[in-house]
Amino acid sequence: MKKIITLCFTLTTTLMLAQNTQYSKIIDSLLQASIKENHMPAMAAAIIKGDSIFYGTAGTISNESTEKVTAKTLFHIGSNTKAFTSFLAFQQIEEEKLSLETPFFALFPELKTDKNSAYHSITLKDLLSHNAQVQPFTAGEEFLSLKISAKTAEAKRIEFAQQVLAKPTTEKGTYSNAGYVLAAMMIENTAKKSYENLLEDFMKQQNWEYSFGFPNKKNLNNAWGHWVENNKLIALPPTHSYKLEDFMLSAGDLSMNIVDYAKWLQMHLKGFHTETGILKSENFKKMHFGIDNYGYGWGNAVQGTQKLSFHDGSTGTFYTHAILIPENQLGITIFANAADEKHVEAVYKMQQQLIAYFKKIANSNQNKH
Repeated sequence: MKKIITLCFTLTTTLMLAQNTQYSKIIDSLLQASIKENHMPAMAAAIIKGDSIFYGTAGTISNESTEKVTAKTLFHIGSNTKAFTSFLAFQQIEEEKLSLETPFFALFPELKTDKNSAYHSITLKDLLSHNAQVQPFTAGEEFLSLKISAKTAEAKRIEFAQQVLAKPTTEKGTYSNAGYVLAAMMIENTAKKSYENLLEDFMKQQNWEYSFGFPNKKNLNNAWGHWVENNKLIALPPTHSYKLEDFMLSAGDLSMNIVDYAKWLQMHLKGFHTETGILKSENFKKMHFGIDNYGYGWGNAVQGTQKLSFHDGSTGTFYTHAILIPENQLGITIFANAADEKHVEAVYKMQQQLIAYFKKIANSNQNKH
């Protein structure tokens, strides 16, 4: 996950909903300039301020298409899926079916052997905060040693766990996709329902559009991922062999559109300040800031007196960046359907441009009063 760029700003104004179109047009123009300058197929962005969401889009679903992206176009959010996994875990915690201190092997004693004794004390807390010392499984070659023969994703996770827990430990704090697969196993064990069905239930309750896997596999008019081959940006069609294993969904294989993802971030911001009935406020705070540097599905930092929560997600063909400043009820997120180094730099440059523009608006509105 890319280290957060320093943010030093304060927004105190409430942006009026009537100005939504005006602000969205500005975001559109900023995004359009960025994709032109950086030779990117498309970007989408949203700013959340209190009860208001302002968003913009620019570009086409792929560099081989004239189909423009819209606010409803799905992008792959990669590892930002981990926040959903953490959320589902905290739902189970509130129902008193799980706790952060629940040991993994208390739920899966049949997987406990002398060969994996180094992992015998790992808990849900360790898995969600990347402190269980399990191997990362962030690179494709790590999967080559696996032998998975089960038919369902739920059964595949069991086979995956058996093999992961037979491997040597890593250092505490090692970012681990595998850890989030084990966490998903704990969630579905206590919920008596598959991780996939739990996530589907939540998304449908919110009436949010989504897909599991790359979004153009669901609909050709969703965003296509891109990577660089022979110095050329290539669009990956839905038939391309590159995909994530279905049993890895909980670590990073969800796709959403910019509006619904912004509503997800807004849910977290509101959860810091009031009881929403979705999750207790204390648990929203714990999820983001329960442990320094990386809580449960979210990174965090303190700059001056301001606490920031953030996460980036990428599978190498898309890039998603999200940052929350709960004190100001402010959030920013940016999607891109390319993730080369220069494209990631463009995402962070866009973050700064959006901050500068809305700071200007805030100052202007303050001067009027």
